[in-house]
Amino acid sequence: MNMSADESHTEFNYLVTRYLSGEMSPEERSLFLEEVRRENEKQEALDELQKVWDLTGKVPSGENYDLEREWALMQEQLPGFETTGRLVRSLRYYSYRIAAVLALGLLLTFAWIYASRFAGMERVMADNEQVEVILDDGTDVIVNRHSKLRYSRRFDQTERKVYLSGEAWFDVTRDTTRPFIIDAGEAVVEVLGTSFNVNAYKQNSSVEISVESGMVALSAKQDPDNLIIIKPGSGGAYHKSQKELKLIPSFEPNTISWKTRKLFFDDTPLKEVTELVNSVYGVNIVIMNRALASCPITVTFSGQSIEAILNVLESTLDLQVTRTGDEIRLDGQGCIE
Repeated sequence: MNMSADESHTEFNYLVTRYLSGEMSPEERSLFLEEVRRENEKQEALDELQKVWDLTGKVPSGENYDLEREWALMQEQLPGFETTGRLVRSLRYYSYRIAAVLALGLLLTFAWIYASRFAGMERVMADNEQVEVILDDGTDVIVNRHSKLRYSRRFDQTERKVYLSGEAWFDVTRDTTRPFIIDAGEAVVEVLGTSFNVNAYKQNSSVEISVESGMVALSAKQDPDNLIIIKPGSGGAYHKSQKELKLIPSFEPNTISWKTRKLFFDDTPLKEVTELVNSVYGVNIVIMNRALASCPITVTFSGQSIEAILNVLESTLDLQVTRTGDEIRLDGQGCIE
């Protein structure tokens, strides 16, 4: 699904305002925070807006308050509020209480922060199907299932920057004057022109890179000067908890099976086989007999349908394959000697 970020701008402002003002029910609050946690950019925006809210302090009660003093305080505490303040100041002689003045100024500040982050941006959200997109510079990106990509409609003159949550394959158009930068949550990837895979799902313990051609620089977002250079045919990882970068001499070919539909197994336990097939094909294969889980299999699949793969597993390990709802169940006596 391709969505303009501007479309969600107003809705996000509305929800943030209700959240900060305490107007949400416990259920609404829980759902809102869960949605925000799923997207780095929204979490960062909410954190900034929370700081703005906290800056306003407590609203004075009663009839005696100094409107001039409150406006002066607001202008001192909110960066850029002077422009916003002039826009709203014409309302000051109406019978609004200072709470209304603060709320209106806050809303305009919300709009400024959020719009500055997302103006001119596009968002690709891949749910159950992969999504391919061609960027402004000709770069080809394939976004894996359950992943999100945010990018500028038009890159600027100094860099080409995108934001990834999940997994995607990049075939970057070479441009020696503008590096291509991927914000992958806690890690940053930078290239000039190359093809590579980035696995940056939030639930993973690390951000992993697999390079097919060209060279890729990987660094931690909080320490950009400490980086590793990943060469073709190798990989690299940033381990989030240890905050460590690590080079991988050669990457496992199944790392990009989701894109190539090529799966390589060499004496691989059936449990690992089914886990990869589930991930690549978006199916739910379940091993019913635990004795089957460790049964080894050596086979290569290249673009076969899920039915063809099941037929090979069935005949190789003498399995019974049945379907129940969305489950594909594998059963049998155990490994064949």
